[in-house]
Amino acid sequence: MKKESPYHYSEFSDPISCDFTTSNMAGNVDFHMHNSHEIYLLVDGHIQYFVENACYDMSPGSLILFSNREIHKAINTSNEPFTRLVIHVNPSYIRPYCTPSTNLLDCFHRDPGKNNLVLLSQTDHELLISMAKNLEKAIKNRRPYGSDLTALTTIIQILILINQAWQNTGSVKTAPRPHRAQAIMNYIDDNLTEPLTLDSISLALSLDKYYLSHLFKSETESSIFQYIVVKRVALAKELLLKGHTVSEACHLSGFVDYSNFIRTFRQTTGCTPGQFKRLNP
Repeated sequence: MKKESPYHYSEFSDPISCDFTTSNMAGNVDFHMHNSHEIYLLVDGHIQYFVENACYDMSPGSLILFSNREIHKAINTSNEPFTRLVIHVNPSYIRPYCTPSTNLLDCFHRDPGKNNLVLLSQTDHELLISMAKNLEKAIKNRRPYGSDLTALTTIIQILILINQAWQNTGSVKTAPRPHRAQAIMNYIDDNLTEPLTLDSISLALSLDKYYLSHLFKSETESSIFQYIVVKRVALAKELLLKGHTVSEACHLSGFVDYSNFIRTFRQTTGCTPGQFKRLNP
């Protein structure tokens, strides 16, 4: 397993990626999202994971899923090194291999922030680790004969295993834990397209704005403003996928300034809204 190397890859050129990484911090330190779906297995250590407005406590063997619509971030509260397996898969790459009775992307077709955590049996955990090592090797060794098909068939097997485990996981056992920033996030989510300032949020929640800002930062290790921006970009992505123009997506997602929207969208997703729309017809 490699040491201290935050996972990065080109989401627009690589249909799948697979990495085992050990470090004392997450690859992304702020709320973020991907243009692909993500499979995240905590191999060793203890962390908290925020998904949308939900927070999950994760221990060795915990598996969590993120769709390309969900914003998320990991927090290492112990500051001890932790090891994770991260797999990204572009849905357009997998879609042709779905069948009427086996939708390989089912586990990602959820309401954002709902039923993200998956319980794995010891057998499934070991099998997932084994298949992921084979997948990582096949992706990195592109030249040997058959490596492309090995990668494809392995990711299909992984998705079958994960979907079966997800279907068998009860929502009660994997419910997110309550957290102090919940009310703030809920208010932002409910008023995302309205003008949002620290003053307006503090007034609505009857909290001092300095206390509000400190509470959110101490709980999530991110700012309220950063959470709002990424949530609005996520909404803009959804609007673009539904056929709205770039200009419509800008205004319907709560952005006021068009040039700021283009710049923020690119910084958050790695492409402009127009490029994103062309890549996802």
